[in-house]
Amino acid sequence: MAPRRLDPPAGGFREIAVVRLSSLGDIVLTLPVVHALRAAYPGAKLHYWVKEEFADLVRFDAAIDHVRVLEKDARRLEDLVSMSAELESCDLIVDLHGNSRSRLLTFRQKAAVLRAPSHRVARWRWVKARWSAPAPVPSALQRYAAALAPLGLAATGPPRLSCGGEAEAWAAEWMRAWAPAGAPVAMCPGARHATKCWPEERWCELDARLAAAGRPRLVFTTAAEKRVLPSLAARIDGDPAARWCCEPLPRMSALLSHAAGAVTHDSGLMHLSAARGLRVVALFGSTSPVLGFAPAGEGHEVICRNEECQPCTLHGLAACPRGHFDCMKRITVEHVAAALERIAP
Repeated sequence: MAPRRLDPPAGGFREIAVVRLSSLGDIVLTLPVVHALRAAYPGAKLHYWVKEEFADLVRFDAAIDHVRVLEKDARRLEDLVSMSAELESCDLIVDLHGNSRSRLLTFRQKAAVLRAPSHRVARWRWVKARWSAPAPVPSALQRYAAALAPLGLAATGPPRLSCGGEAEAWAAEWMRAWAPAGAPVAMCPGARHATKCWPEERWCELDARLAAAGRPRLVFTTAAEKRVLPSLAARIDGDPAARWCCEPLPRMSALLSHAAGAVTHDSGLMHLSAARGLRVVALFGSTSPVLGFAPAGEGHEVICRNEECQPCTLHGLAACPRGHFDCMKRITVEHVAAALERIAP
């Protein structure tokens, strides 16, 4: 069924709110919607509602006039009810989250509220009922773009992320000081959930292979992720042709643009790397591209073994439910190195 048409008020929309509170990759994937709204309604004031820890992903985007940050200590029910009053000045709200918090924020607003389809049932079938032969789920980009269908707008193209002039200048100086022999390979060995992670020993093997080939390496993680990768950290910290980056998101984003390509898990940094223009080798473990979160754009290499038990989760788990973790353990360094050579020879 075609979506019901929504016509702007006379003179166009005055204030538009886009709501996507988290997480890193999802926020990056909303950017084509933001840019489509800006192109269609250049005179509108565009607000973006997001959690404090992800605000820098949208803070530097020229299409966004105001970032409404949800602080970590202000997310209780009563806080959200109070905040919702701020949306009363908007005449269009685009809710790209659709969870309980965003629905509470947008509840009983007079403005038109557009939401992206969730396809929750189809995703559940892939995890819990593959015997029912579910179809591949539309990508997150397609789902977010579908929210604009009532306006007759198309959100096209892969996301492109801005990180600000200060971060760009910092990254350029950082690279001049390091002066690697060629553009480095970005390695992103972190993820929120253990079942999304390639074993540390494989990352060490990949690093050794790249070092032997004379390729500089630049590793991106949080400080906490670095602490749980001691063997890899020792290798990187002991090699002048390699560096480890645990900087804030704007600086991390700026540094990524200096890399030749990236190897990542199914993680926020996979989407961040692609949005900074890199081709990505993306390793999928307990999740799968059929759930709609492959890296956006052209030229990426996705490695997913499609084991009979894969995907076993929508977002990741603390341990393999069957105990073997074949989805990641059977991805070899040779597979990854060959894919990397194709995207960043």
